[in-house]
Amino acid sequence: MKFTDSPVIELPVANAVLSLQQDNGSMHVGTSVWPCSLVVVKFLDRWAQAQAQPTNPYSHLLDFRNKRAIELGTGCGVAGMGLYLLGLTDLVLTDIAPVMPALKRNLKVNKPLLRKTLKHSILYWNNPSQIASLNPPFDLVIATDVVYIEESVPSLVSAMETLVSDDGVVLLGYQIRSPEAHKLFWELCDQVFDVEKVPHEHLHPDYAYEETDVYLLRKKKKH
Repeated sequence: MKFTDSPVIELPVANAVLSLQQDNGSMHVGTSVWPCSLVVVKFLDRWAQAQAQPTNPYSHLLDFRNKRAIELGTGCGVAGMGLYLLGLTDLVLTDIAPVMPALKRNLKVNKPLLRKTLKHSILYWNNPSQIASLNPPFDLVIATDVVYIEESVPSLVSAMETLVSDDGVVLLGYQIRSPEAHKLFWELCDQVFDVEKVPHEHLHPDYAYEETDVYLLRKKKKH
């Protein structure tokens, strides 16, 4: 699997091809397409093709009927648009204000495939009123490549905990960007979530980046 700094990246999903515009020269990391988003989408795309098989270990995750979902740190919109093409219809994409133009541009470019403009909202993880305005909880919280600044980690974990339902799932695409952020993130997650790591052999063989992992986080049961 090769990643590129090309201004446009094409990603086949289901029976369509997303066209993703990125700006690596921007001041904001959210305007680039990061590996985790591609890995997560193609992981689900792989298992969606095997949805009817009784041995599919991700059939529950891929059952999007009546599911509400939210993506944190949407960036260029890769994961959100990819999951929408796989059947996730009730979805809101969120990011900070400076990244919104890049997200809206990609939503517009791909509107012929999506057939509508997906819901999107400005969200700062440390803003409780913004979180509340999104009407949590959600069945699925999606986050890819969002752990890179140590100072933002407590707000991120708190937001995930607030946004996901008691029986919901956080779908996390993860790569170590900062040792300090990495350490704190997993310390805080272990207090709140039961962590399941997706085996690398379950990722899409053409989109299995050795430094990138996919995790499923579920709230610890209260006793």
